[in-house]
Amino acid sequence: MIKVSIHASPEELPALIDALAAHGADFSLHSTSRVTEEWTEPVLERDVLDLLRTRAPSQYVDLFIAFVEGEVRDHGAVAELGTEKTSYVKLYVPGPRKVGAYVYVRPDRTYLDFRLPSSAADGCRFAAARNVQADNAHAVRLPLTTPDALPEAQRLARQAATEAGSA
Repeated sequence: MIKVSIHASPEELPALIDALAAHGADFSLHSTSRVTEEWTEPVLERDVLDLLRTRAPSQYVDLFIAFVEGEVRDHGAVAELGTEKTSYVKLYVPGPRKVGAYVYVRPDRTYLDFRLPSSAADGCRFAAARNVQADNAHAVRLPLTTPDALPEAQRLARQAATEAGSA
């Protein structure tokens, strides 16, 4: 009798069983793996997800979804569509609204506008100060056109949410 120890993923097991059976092997199979996948509710509302998927250029869809999903899932942000014929998503701090959205997500134009003073863009690699009127609170813009920009977008979103929450 030959004793063999085989480590295989669940996906590889059917082919392994077929191969052993085809060679007339006498074997028994015991699985130690556990099902780890758990069904979870979608993070984003259908209308928000649809807007991101249809408005962002195809090469940037995943970046915009990752950003908005991260804000909602990890920080409890409230994601809402803009006006009736909208092309943007607004992110709010959860709870009573003291100020407007802390981020305007514009997938059609491939950028994010943060509710931050222009000085928040100092030292940023991707974000820049916008030339806006003094009463426009969204003075920092970040083009979300590369995965490298995502960490900076997340950092600015945390800063904007913190400032909006304490207003």
